[in-house]
This record gives sequence, structure tokens and C-alpha cells, in this order.
Amino acid sequence: MRRVGARTRISIFILIVLGLHALPVLSYQGERQTRWPFLTWAMYARSYPPGPIQVVRRRLMAISRDGVSRRVTYRDVGLSGPGFSNNYLAPFSRGDSSAARWVVDRLNRTWPDSVTELRLETVRYRLVDPGLAIDTLPVLVYRAAQSDAR
Repeated sequence: MRRVGARTRISIFILIVLGLHALPVLSYQGERQTRWPFLTWAMYARSYPPGPIQVVRRRLMAISRDGVSRRVTYRDVGLSGPGFSNNYLAPFSRGDSSAARWVVDRLNRTWPDSVTELRLETVRYRLVDPGLAIDTLPVLVYRAAQSDAR
């Protein structure tokens, strides 16, 4: 009996992997995916309709019991930048007070002075025909309850 060489085994492995990529194409998945297996991942599948290009910049400020204002970053709460923005800044900007409460609780555990208020300042930059439009949105304020602050 003849032994299969290393090159042959590697070639067979590569063909199996390539063949497995065809499974999503061959299986029916409705309108969600029709041709390419990588379209199921959001970074490839989500296209945005044409419209104005916009960027939203948010700045979170914490005010201590003594009235000292300090900027809060993702490092202060121990998250990544996108994680902090997606899980706490964006929900807070939509009026979700539980996100702000979590940030206050986290800061009060790690900072030496007690945080009593959060202020979210939002600026939206839009690319429009005449140039750049800058919109300053209203400042959102979350005041911690006495039980939240140390």
C-alpha cells in the first residue's frame, strides 16, 4: 500500500476547506444571501442608502460633588472605544438613563471623588452641497440619585 505524501494531504485539506465555502451558496437562505458566503457578516452585507455623510462626536463630562468637571473616556470605565460608544454613549444620547447610571456607578467605584452628574455634549458634522454643516445638539444631563453617589 502506498503512503500519501505531505503535499497530497495539504492539497486535500485545502480542497475540503474550499468545498465547505460552497455550502452556504448551495443551501437556500432566501433573500438574505444569494451568492457569496461572506455576505452573512455585517461588515460586508450592510450597505447604507445614499444620503448625507455625517459624523457624530460625543463628549461625556462627569461633575463631582465639589463641582469639578472631568472628561470621561473609554479608558476610565475599562472598555474599548467602540464598546463604550455603542453600549453607553449612544443609548444615553437616545435618553436611556440606565446607561448613564452604569457609567456613574463605574466611575464612583474607580475615581477618588464622587460623581453626581453626567453631561453628554453632542456635535453632528454633515457634509452637504455647500460644504460642512455643524449642528450642536442639546446637552443631556443625568443627575445621580443620592444612593448612586458615595
